[in-house]
Amino acid sequence: MPLPKTKFAVLDTSVYIENFRTGRFALRILQSRWIPRCSSVVLHELLRGARTNLEHRFVRDLQRRCQVLTPTENQWLHAAEVLALIRKGEHCDPRKIRELLPDVLIALTARSLGATLITCNESDFRVIRRQVAFHIEYWR
Repeated sequence: MPLPKTKFAVLDTSVYIENFRTGRFALRILQSRWIPRCSSVVLHELLRGARTNLEHRFVRDLQRRCQVLTPTENQWLHAAEVLALIRKGEHCDPRKIRELLPDVLIALTARSLGATLITCNESDFRVIRRQVAFHIEYWR
């Protein structure tokens, strides 16, 4: 059964980074049909990687201007189950499982809203989608 159409979108960290570096997605984001929502996990990743004052201000502005979604206790627990399935089914090493945790949390948070997750990170999210259904769009 197909998932229903969505009206919200959650942009993954990879989209923000690519757009910040190159501006490649600026017009696409502005012309988007979706209502944007932001994951607190994405904000964390962006702020953790911010090196300049401009990058730091960008993340704080994004936090102020966008409704922020934070993973719930149940989403954290579900993420553990999804990662266990990935570890077994994909034979991933512990390092890769740790790397996938933020992406699983972002996907589960977007899913809870019925939002489309937009990412440039196709390989990791394809692995996650083999274990849990959610709306996704890959930007290249």
